[in-house]
Parts: sequence; C-alpha cells; structure tokens
Amino acid sequence: MRKTLQLGGLMAAALLAGCGTTSTVTQLSPRTQTRNAEGLYPVEIEFRSNMRALRKETLKPYLQVGENNYPMRRTPRMEHRWETLMPVPATTNLVNYKVKVDFEYNAIPAPKPNSVLSPPYQLQIREK
Repeated sequence: MRKTLQLGGLMAAALLAGCGTTSTVTQLSPRTQTRNAEGLYPVEIEFRSNMRALRKETLKPYLQVGENNYPMRRTPRMEHRWETLMPVPATTNLVNYKVKVDFEYNAIPAPKPNSVLSPPYQLQIREK
C-alpha cells in the first residue's frame, strides 16, 4: 500500500512538472532581407505549447542577439504569434539570434517559472 502511494505521488509530480509536454518556437520571418535605411528588420515567431498548466498571461518572449535582449509583442489579431524589430548595424550582413520565451506554469503550492529557447537562427542582410 505504501509503495502504491509513493508511486502515485511521483506520477502526480511528473504530470504537474509538465512531463510529456511540448513547447515550440517557430520562426516565421524570412531568413534573408534587403538592407533598409532604418537598420530595423522584422522578426516574427509562433509559440505553441500543449502544457495545460501554462499560464498564457505570463508569456514573455524576447529576441537574444549576442548579449542584447529585445522584447517581443503580440502580433495584433493573431493567436500564438509575436513580433519585434531587430536592429542590425549597417556594417553587418549576418546576424545570429535565438528566441527565448519565459513563462509561469501552475504548480503546487504556487506557480513556477520556466522557459523555452529556440534553436539558433540566422538573418542575412542583402544589399539593394
């Protein structure tokens, strides 16, 4: 009986921790863009998760370019989509970046933080 209770407790803890859940970041913006005078290039992503305990109101995605972080905002009238403008110096033709999504999920006794990091992406800037 005691082993059954321990096993049941371990299974419940695994379910609460999100075992078997999938959260993905998908890049939607083009990988090559033409250089513009402003030096700002749109980056759009889609974030999807099947984690039932995820608190959607706590989603905070941001673009990571080297040591800099650029917050993303929800794309108007689109579910699961986020966007930002990435600054690229005029002397740079290739930028490596990732997207990190911070969020909280429901846990006992209180919500806990978590995050998802995308694979590395590259933006190539072409001259006009």
